[in-house]
Amino acid sequence: MRESNQLACRVRPSGKGRSGGFTLVELLVVISIIAALAALLLPALNKTKEQGRATLCRSNMRQLTLAILAYADENDYYFPWPGDSNSNRDPDWVWGGETPSTLSTPSAWGMPDFGFRAEAGSVYSYVTMMPRVPKAAYDKSKLNNTYPVYRCPSTGKLGESLRVNFTMNAWLNPLEPGSSEKGVMETSVVNPVEKVLLANSDPSLMRSASLDPNSLTTPGIFVAHNGRVNIGFIDSHIESKSPQEVLFLQKPFNRDHYFDTSKP
Repeated sequence: MRESNQLACRVRPSGKGRSGGFTLVELLVVISIIAALAALLLPALNKTKEQGRATLCRSNMRQLTLAILAYADENDYYFPWPGDSNSNRDPDWVWGGETPSTLSTPSAWGMPDFGFRAEAGSVYSYVTMMPRVPKAAYDKSKLNNTYPVYRCPSTGKLGESLRVNFTMNAWLNPLEPGSSEKGVMETSVVNPVEKVLLANSDPSLMRSASLDPNSLTTPGIFVAHNGRVNIGFIDSHIESKSPQEVLFLQKPFNRDHYFDTSKP
């Protein structure tokens, strides 16, 4: 019994000894190490997330491309029209349009009549397998459903409000370069592997769902995923291009090659 008491005295910490908790300095060291690790890991995690969004963007663009080609196959091989801001012609691939003023005013983004209407567009049934909304029933204040396939997940609140985040080569409109009064025939396209069909445009510049090659004068007109831009081509393939390649595509002397379907 006496030996047990002596052992307890030996192992019991003295009142002047150290407690079992961390000191303030040790806690600060641990916190700083965690912060340093987070600073190293977060950029990699963000890059991985953006890569996932880029993959989904390409997938959506691919589905829209196939729908546009399916429309052409059933409409005497004529492509749907890219349309102009609020033109709302029957062959337009989506309907609606905005102004620079509404695009730059966040309070306008939640209005019922803001954004594009996929339901009224000519390719809607080919994309969703649902009936297109007839022109007689068109009401832009009521047609405000969101269809993920028309969206790029990297376009933020404005892109979500617009509901359509892709633009179609405007030279597929009637009477544009290389186009007739009925538009462009799929069978007449020269070198479709290099002719632009769709682009992932910056939503702050999307007054219409068409991309005018004459407006391609400055960088930053497209959405970039980890520094790369998704572009869809008439042969249905999708490319992720570097900024240098996009700038090359935007040069004035390259417009005919990449946008005029009648030019080699």
